[in-house]
Amino acid sequence: MNKKNRFGARLALPALIAAALAPAAHAAGFQLSEQSIVGLGRAHAGAGVAGDDLSSVFYNPAGMVLHRGTQIQGGITYAEIDAPFTAEGGQKENSRAAGEVIPQGFFVKEINERTRFGFGVTVPFGLGSSHDENWIGRGDGIEAHIMTVDFNPSLAYQLDDKWSVGGGVSAQYAKASLKKGAFGVASGEIDADSWAFGYNLGVMYQASADTRVGLSYRSKVEHKADGDYTVEGVPPQVEAVMGKLNGVYGGSADVTVPESVLLSAYHRVDPKLALTGSLRWSNWKRFDQLVIENDSGKLPASTIDNSWKESWFASVGADYAYSDRLTLRGGVAYETSPVPSAEYRNPLIPDRDRVWLSVGGSYALEKNMTLDVGYTYLIGTGDDEINSKSGLKGKYDSITGHLLGVGLQYRF
Repeated sequence: MNKKNRFGARLALPALIAAALAPAAHAAGFQLSEQSIVGLGRAHAGAGVAGDDLSSVFYNPAGMVLHRGTQIQGGITYAEIDAPFTAEGGQKENSRAAGEVIPQGFFVKEINERTRFGFGVTVPFGLGSSHDENWIGRGDGIEAHIMTVDFNPSLAYQLDDKWSVGGGVSAQYAKASLKKGAFGVASGEIDADSWAFGYNLGVMYQASADTRVGLSYRSKVEHKADGDYTVEGVPPQVEAVMGKLNGVYGGSADVTVPESVLLSAYHRVDPKLALTGSLRWSNWKRFDQLVIENDSGKLPASTIDNSWKESWFASVGADYAYSDRLTLRGGVAYETSPVPSAEYRNPLIPDRDRVWLSVGGSYALEKNMTLDVGYTYLIGTGDDEINSKSGLKGKYDSITGHLLGVGLQYRF
């Protein structure tokens, strides 16, 4: 490989663009589960069929039939991840970015006794991570800020007293700013955005007023992101040989965020206690390879092999009606990472298996208004090493996270 090709390969952004354009990544890969403050309090067990908030618009649109009249809800989740890293040789670094805020909002309207219309605005994928400009692993990544916003109108229809179905379309906007080092002091950074479209489907079976189960599907979304690719810091002696490299060029990357399947269940044991559970599969095999293009005429396109695998999320939870106005809840979950080995783990996505420990509650402020709060503590488990092809070696001392959410529901 000649000098020109070596520079192009090293300057390419690796798995960061992962999100392709998808704030701290704390679910498998860069998938965000935080579309419900109520759900956050029980590790998202029963998502889409619990019927105690409007997030069924996102998780399972068939579950909208559980809501009457017109309702709205909104909330935010503050997310912070702490991932201290020790490189081979002893140098320490913490890929802890400033905390990110993840918003969500929903609207559901009863059209008639059997039909519901819903609309959701969510952030289903995201990443926020940063390191010092001159840290030892700058060749693998310095900084990443990635966000998606999903606009999701949907309909639900109750077929009979047992079965309901639903579906919706997603218009998804993605924006990313990703930076990677090269040649010791140089760096390459891509700023790109994209609009893309997908859909979601759901079915729910109600065995009784106290027991129901739902199955839902969210499609893959194929982003073709375009923007600016900025090269800076290339030493004059390098440009003397290779020609002018510092500057702003057009850049692009095509990335597909994965489809997922969600199975959820709800059972009310008695007037005070309800039990919930969920199992989700996400097809991160879609993120097998990343190709980054630029129109510099000098730097070649770069291909990064990721070889990610499928991931799983399983949770159980419980709700307890302490009084007419106060409901308490809790849950636990285990989630597997799509990163197959240390060779493919990137310092800007310090991903590994994790345990969720969640608590929360809802309080009726008045007849038509409810305040929801939820908190989850994340604990990384399993493989924690990095052994990248660029030569970065080391391990995470620990990976922990805090998710704190607050929201309001209002029924007209």
